[in-house]
Amino acid sequence: MPRKIKSKEYFRNLNLIYFAQLIAITALAAIAYFLIDQGNLGPANNDLALSFQKAIMVLIPLSLVTGYILFRVFLRGVRPEMPLVYKMKRYFTANLIRSAFLEIPGLFVSVAAMITAHNLFLVIVPLILILFILFRPTKSVIGQELNLSMEERAKLNDPEAIISESLE
Repeated sequence: MPRKIKSKEYFRNLNLIYFAQLIAITALAAIAYFLIDQGNLGPANNDLALSFQKAIMVLIPLSLVTGYILFRVFLRGVRPEMPLVYKMKRYFTANLIRSAFLEIPGLFVSVAAMITAHNLFLVIVPLILILFILFRPTKSVIGQELNLSMEERAKLNDPEAIISESLE
C-alpha cells in the first residue's frame, strides 16, 4: 500500500539526496587534491592525462545534455489535469536522473585527477557545483517546471499537505 508523503518530508528527502550528491563530489575532489598535493599518488602521468582530457571534453557536454533531455522527457508526460501526487512522483524521478547526470562529470574528473596525479582536472569541479546550485529544486522552480496551479503551489508550501506517495 502506498505511503502518503507530506510536503515537508518530500522536500527534506529531495534536498537530502541532492546535497548528498554535492557532498560526494566535493569530498572526492578534496581527497584527490590532498593526495596529489602530498605526492602520495606518484609521478604525474602526462600521456594518460591527455587521454582523459579528450574523454572529459566529450563526457561533460554529453552528460549535461543527456541529463537535461531525460529530465524534460520525464516531465513531458506530466499534464496539468493529472493529480499532484503523480506530478510530484514524476518530478522526484526526473530530478534524480538530472542530478545523477550532473554528478557523473564531477566524479569522473576527480578520479581522472587521482589516476593521473594532475590537479588541473579539479578545476572543473567548482563549475559542476555551480550547476548543481543553479538547478537546485525549490518549491517555486518545481511550480514553474510542472506548470502547477495556484492551489497545487499552495499545497507545496503547506508542510502538512499530502503531495506524493511512495511504494512500500
